[in-house]
Amino acid sequence: MTTITYLGIIIFLSLSLWIIYGATYRLYLSPIAKFPGPKLAALTLWYEFYFNVIRDGQWLWEIKRMHEEYGPIVRINPYELHIDDPEYYDELYAGNTKKREKYLWFARSTGSQGSSFETIGHDHHRIRRNAVNPFFSKRSIVAMEPLIKSKISLLSNIFHSHFANQAPVNLRVVFSSLTLDVISDYCYGEAFGALTDKRLAEIWSNTLSQVMSTTTIVMHLPIIPKILSCLPDKKTLSRLADEGNILIGAGGETTAQTLAVLFYHLLDNPKMISRIKDELGTLDEDITWKRLEKLPFLSAAITEALRLSGVTSRLPRIAPNEDMKFQQWTIPAGTPTSMSYYFLHHSPEIFPSPETFDPTRWISDSSSNGSTTGDASRKHRLDKYFVPFGKGTRNCLGINLAYAELFLTTAYILKRFDFELYGTTKKDVEIKRDHFVGAPAAGSKGIRVIVKDDKGE
Repeated sequence: MTTITYLGIIIFLSLSLWIIYGATYRLYLSPIAKFPGPKLAALTLWYEFYFNVIRDGQWLWEIKRMHEEYGPIVRINPYELHIDDPEYYDELYAGNTKKREKYLWFARSTGSQGSSFETIGHDHHRIRRNAVNPFFSKRSIVAMEPLIKSKISLLSNIFHSHFANQAPVNLRVVFSSLTLDVISDYCYGEAFGALTDKRLAEIWSNTLSQVMSTTTIVMHLPIIPKILSCLPDKKTLSRLADEGNILIGAGGETTAQTLAVLFYHLLDNPKMISRIKDELGTLDEDITWKRLEKLPFLSAAITEALRLSGVTSRLPRIAPNEDMKFQQWTIPAGTPTSMSYYFLHHSPEIFPSPETFDPTRWISDSSSNGSTTGDASRKHRLDKYFVPFGKGTRNCLGINLAYAELFLTTAYILKRFDFELYGTTKKDVEIKRDHFVGAPAAGSKGIRVIVKDDKGE
């Protein structure tokens, strides 16, 4: 035998031993080897890759199947556990009293390592988050209401032009343009102009969909953003750019999606629109976010739309300095452990008929003597499990901006325009794919409407 042949045999044997050891460790010696779940998932990340990438966002439903077979805690890959128990949410996504860090492998899915969203360490994240929190406080967002209203006025111009020519409007496209121009104007002092440039609006909407669908690919193939960062157009001040990318991308997409889902369900239930318009009729021309929040049915409808839309991806957390307890299980310190908003918000035990858009589940009726009925305690219980913006120290930075956009946009647009669904069915709003945010089945043309009346207010 030649030297090259001997070398080849040595390499082959070494690789074989390495693979055998790795498989043995993951299946039998790992600190989480005792947890239930498919052996193939415990053995390799390619199992998740298959469902997430090859089958286009189906991993969420495979996790659901695992829970149905193995119970409330399952090992979903060689390193990570997933829990499906609403009562454990506050423990996993704890506040300042406990340290919770992000899982590097998962957090890098956005390709924005300099952002607070991708910051791994608890203390490091707190420093970064504290720097931007004041800009998104409720007080700051109330102060920017005139900016939001000015963008809603531009959105109204789009609906007015479509009323004139009776061309259908894709709600996701125009609402994405709205959220883009609001956040870009607020963060950078100048709007990107999607509300006045139809071509840019369509490009942005399509790009955002494609970016969201590639988050799982980036998670499995982290070299992709590194390659892109080497392109000649790479800018300086990369951490600020990363923070902006998250605010403009993920933040705007979730709000736009919620608005589109809300309008679909309201248009599919005309009595609900009438009820909201009756509430809006009690207000004078000075419509503010603060006043809109006090309208019970409008608030309930927005809450229900948030429950049925938004983030579908699991969000792993790590307790670096303590073992966590779940039922009879001890989760070793440093183990990535996740839960999914989607499972929480679609639990039939908490939300009866979870696929049904039912704002009344959030409304507490008051009796004549000022006391509340049993609905009040029910609503209080539902609030505990309502987490579209997350909980704990890493909850969504843009929660106040999102609520302001949802309330003001819904009120101003429904007050002025009447719509009719166009070529749109429930299939266009049902979540069938997990692209970090929920996506309908492939082939959906989106939520489209015809503007039937413009009151010109």
